[in-house]
Amino acid sequence: MKLKFIFLVLIGLFFSFECHAADNALKQIYAHKAVRCGTDLSSKTYAYKDKEGVWKGIDADLCRALALAVLSNSDAIEMVNVNSDEIASALQRNKIDIMLGNSAISADYEISTNARAVDVIYFDKQVFIAHPIENATSMESYKGSTVCALANSADAYNVREYSRKYGLGLKLITFKNMASARNAFFTNRCKLFSATEFYLTGLTKSVVNSKLDVKVLPEVIAYRPVYAFADKRNAEWLVTSKWILNALPLAESLGINSKNIDTVIGVDNLSTKYLLGIDKTLWNKFNVNPSWVKNALKELGNFGEIYERNVGSDSIIGIERGKNNLIENGGYIITKPFL
Repeated sequence: MKLKFIFLVLIGLFFSFECHAADNALKQIYAHKAVRCGTDLSSKTYAYKDKEGVWKGIDADLCRALALAVLSNSDAIEMVNVNSDEIASALQRNKIDIMLGNSAISADYEISTNARAVDVIYFDKQVFIAHPIENATSMESYKGSTVCALANSADAYNVREYSRKYGLGLKLITFKNMASARNAFFTNRCKLFSATEFYLTGLTKSVVNSKLDVKVLPEVIAYRPVYAFADKRNAEWLVTSKWILNALPLAESLGINSKNIDTVIGVDNLSTKYLLGIDKTLWNKFNVNPSWVKNALKELGNFGEIYERNVGSDSIIGIERGKNNLIENGGYIITKPFL
């Protein structure tokens, strides 16, 4: 009888913890007075601090949008380095509130862990950077080469499949984190390094040693939607963050940007009224600042402006938008009306 009682108490405590965790995400953000965003900090692509100590990068800007919505302060952010195989653990241990860049997804991952995809935040593709081989004209020239990649990742899986498909005999060397893989490549342990185009292009552009001859190869190994992730127990935060991240692409699709936001008046469209907080009803239901989108557009711009500034034509990375265009402009970014 005593053992049965103890068992029931433990079960009760377990479910109490689960329920507490499930509605606790926004309270944790308020308590920390910051939104803690996971990303890859081993290159300047996703997030980095400038000379003044200010966070820059595409993930930093998306994190600022979340902070403006929840805390009305774009500086109330913490960017946390999280490897792709640590996302579920980082969410479980309350190390981060949301995971942003360089995050792939699989059926097994989503069903087997507490990490749940919030939504696609942008698109990327997997490529190689290489120590060039003289007169190389195709991947055939790199047959049998060593490849650095992140262990237990979509990158490593895709390299194996690509090598098998084209009979390249590539020799994969995997590493616990991206920093280790990067360092191994730059010290010539590997002829090739495979990761996302965002990451590798940013890496090559930020290499200061002009004697180091590396280049991004044109071959595309795989296309990859990049997801934000949150803890599946935090249902309210999953929904809230989804609609916050949808807001700036939606503003772009409506033609609203940092230059014209102050002249947007006399709006008749209900979705736009809700989005801009002209009608505060929906954002109040999400318990976020109804004016946050206006503030974010003034400070950060819409999704297109954020993309071009950080990885597109206005950045040193210079990657064309391609699939990161809105669907009506030939890309894959789909917006949802805010109703």
